Amino acid sequence: MKKWLIIAVLFPAFSFCQSSTSGANLHTILSIGAVAGESTAKPLGQFSAGVTYNRFFTGVGVGLDHYRFKSIPLFADWRINFGKTRSVFVFANGGYNFSYGNDDYEQDVWTIASHFSGGLYFDAGFGYRLRLSSLHRLALSAGYSQKNMVNEASYPVPCLIPPCPEETYRYHYNLGRITGKLSWEFGR
Repeated sequence: MKKWLIIAVLFPAFSFCQSSTSGANLHTILSIGAVAGESTAKPLGQFSAGVTYNRFFTGVGVGLDHYRFKSIPLFADWRINFGKTRSVFVFANGGYNFSYGNDDYEQDVWTIASHFSGGLYFDAGFGYRLRLSSLHRLALSAGYSQKNMVNEASYPVPCLIPPCPEETYRYHYNLGRITGKLSWEFGR
């Protein structure tokens, strides 16, 4: 029984130690860039980690997005590499966008309370990768991104005898924008 337990525990370690160029390999991507649309261009940062198999990459990622409202996107990351050297790629990210630090966003004079919540997040595009070494690559990419946010704002209703009632409005923001990123990739 102990022999089978030792084999079951050590088998994954031995199988990952095998050198294979066509097998699954761990891969990380660190990106910085800018997003621009109807609002002023703002910085964007993302980190993804996952597995490559042949010409496909699948992973999960997290980012920091300051376009119009501050948010933290949490997403699944998919990439397909093309060409003999796999220098050209297309990517798609999809997930949820969490709001942070926006409740003190400057509203008009009449706003009593304001609360932001997140929504869906999407990012897709194409890029070109430069090989620096067998494990390091530098990539340039461009694409389209959309982040959705919701703001609930409360306003007072004028009345003669206080306390006056409040009206709450929900504002839905579907922020489409273009992205440009510079990425450092580590892994096979």
